[in-house]
Formats: sequence, C-alpha cells, structure tokens
Amino acid sequence: MESNDVPNSRSETTSEVIARLERECSRARRHLATVLENSSDMVFATDADGILVSFNRGGERAIGYSSEQVMGRPARDLAADPSEFERLEALSRTEGRATHQEYPFRHKDGHIVRFDLSLIAITDSDGRFAGTSSVCRDTAPMKKFHDDLIRVDRLAEIGRTASGIAHEINNPVAVIGEISGWIEAVVGDAKGMAREDREELETAVQHIVKQVKRCRGITRQLLAYARDSEPAQTSLDVHELLRETVSFLNPELRHKDIEAVFDFMEGSLLLQSDKQMLEQIFVNLISNAIHAVKEKGEAGGRVVLKTSRDGSTVQIRVSDNGTGISEENQKRMYDLFFTTKPAGKGTGLGLPICRDIIGKLGGEFSFETQVGEGTTFIVRLPTG
Repeated sequence: MESNDVPNSRSETTSEVIARLERECSRARRHLATVLENSSDMVFATDADGILVSFNRGGERAIGYSSEQVMGRPARDLAADPSEFERLEALSRTEGRATHQEYPFRHKDGHIVRFDLSLIAITDSDGRFAGTSSVCRDTAPMKKFHDDLIRVDRLAEIGRTASGIAHEINNPVAVIGEISGWIEAVVGDAKGMAREDREELETAVQHIVKQVKRCRGITRQLLAYARDSEPAQTSLDVHELLRETVSFLNPELRHKDIEAVFDFMEGSLLLQSDKQMLEQIFVNLISNAIHAVKEKGEAGGRVVLKTSRDGSTVQIRVSDNGTGISEENQKRMYDLFFTTKPAGKGTGLGLPICRDIIGKLGGEFSFETQVGEGTTFIVRLPTG
C-alpha cells in the first residue's frame, strides 16, 4: 500500500476518496492486463465494429502474428472462416456470449490452428454494445491427450490379443518341429536315394528346423513384450547377428535389387544382451531402410550396416540412400500406429517398439536424415 493510502485520524475528503479509488482501480487494471497479456491462451478484444484493439502474447505464440501486425485489422481476418466468425460476433452481441468448442484460426504461415473459442460482449456504462472480448484455448494438447489415451487402450488390447495368438501359434509350430525331426530321421535311414537328393532334403529340413526355432523365439518375444518382462542376457556377436538378419531378408533385397553393405569394425563385436530383442530391432530397421530405398525408386539402392566400439559402448548404424524423413513425419515417427507405408504394409509399431526395447537394454536410439538423400538410424548399446 502506498504511503498516502494509509488512513489518518481525520476523515477523507470526497476528492481524496475518489483519488484513492482511482489508484486502486488503476492497480487492478494493470494487474488484470498483466495476467491477460501473459496468458497461454489467445486473448484479444475488438471495438463495436469488430476491429482489433488488443492482442496478447499468447495469441502471438499461437498464430504467429505480432500485436503490431494485427492491431487495427478486423478480427475476422484471423479466422479460417471469416463469415462464421462474423456470425459468432453477431450472436455475442444479441445474447451476450457466443462459444464454439473447436473453431479454426489461420496461422501466419498458412496452417490451421484450432481453438476452443469464447466471445463475450462488452458494454459501456450506458449498456450499449462496445465490442467483444475473445478467449481462445488451443485444443491440440487436449486432443493429443485424448488420442494418447485411445492409443494406450489399443496397445493394451493388442498386448492381450498378441498373448493369446502367441500361445495358439506355439501349438502348430511344435507339431511342425516334431514332423521335421521325423523327416530328418527318415531321410537319414532312406536307402537307394541319390546323394544329391539326400543332401537337398537334409538342407531343406535344416531350414525348416531353423525357422521353427525362429517362430518359437518370436512368439516368446511377443509374450515377453505383452508381459513387459526383463531382457535375457546372453553372449552374442553383433556381426553374426546382423549377417543372419540380412540373410533372413535377402529375398526382399534381391527382389528390390538393393545392395546390402557390411562396413564392420575388424574382428568380432561381442556384447551381453538379448538376442531375440536385438534381432527384432535389426529386422525392423533394415526393413524400413529397404522400404525407403524402394519408395525412392532409383537404381543403386544401398543399405549399409556399420559397427564400431567406443570403450564399453557399441554402435550400430543402419543407413539407406532412400527418401529420407520429412520434418513433419519426424515429429510423429515415434507415435504409436503412425506409418507412411501403404495400407497392409506397416502397423506403425516398429520404431516405437524399437525405441522401447533399446531403452530396456540400457541403450540409446537416434537418427540422422536428409530428405531425398537417406536416413541413418543409430543404436548404441552397453557391452555388458
């Protein structure tokens, strides 16, 4: 309180009371103006003709215009649909207030920003309409929260469904494994079979056995992911695992005429980690690289796998010379169910799951990209 506001023993005169009240009103107006100016919501006011007379910093951040750029302009110029905004202004004039749960304004750079809009009529001391005050709250954070809740629910349902499917798949896989073992024994005991035929059948059976083991590993991983279990720790050679992964994806590489290049550090690259989880990561990253190169549609497509060690950390880089990732897609690439692949070709779960798995393994996941030039995903993992 200011020193001259402290009451003294004599009664205040009328002029002193008025002066004190004016000072208090001035302080209240300054305080209110500060609150409105620094609000995260977009707040603006117009005169009776709809011309902007105030525009706060929240509005500047929300739609990109400075207050100097919009002051003196009709408020409808900021709206994506000026005629609808005029209708809401007229409604606020007649009813005192008008609201719209999701109303679009146009950002300075041209894109649409949606707000929860509330227009309040302002009247003068004689009760005449003097303009409107508008409070606009960006709906994007609440919409994102709502979408995230839907995704979490969908992912939980996928986890429950995947668990059941994994159990169901294990039964026929077990039967296939038993039959392949029986075939292997029959081939070994068969008489009168040409050596080339025997070797071909034995090789085919070995492939069946290997893929059965792979199916079992994938279903175990699916169950582990659904249950959020801890990774298993086994000793493995990253180079060997990468070669196995590329061998698994070789048919697709050959079909798309894409070259796989191994740029490995010298010798083995050993670490203690979960082999099935790492295999899932590498299959996802290499498959994405193949898709990016294919989408670019140019000759000379390459997927380069590069490894290095830095003390107790190993680094695996999966690079392609494909389309690269646009700035817009970079913002969403870890969103669940977001995919740029055609319908039926991608689930939008690959990269989010990769990042989740790498985090469980105590590692780090990052990327470098340039539109039209390609992308590199970088996996850093502790050696043990």
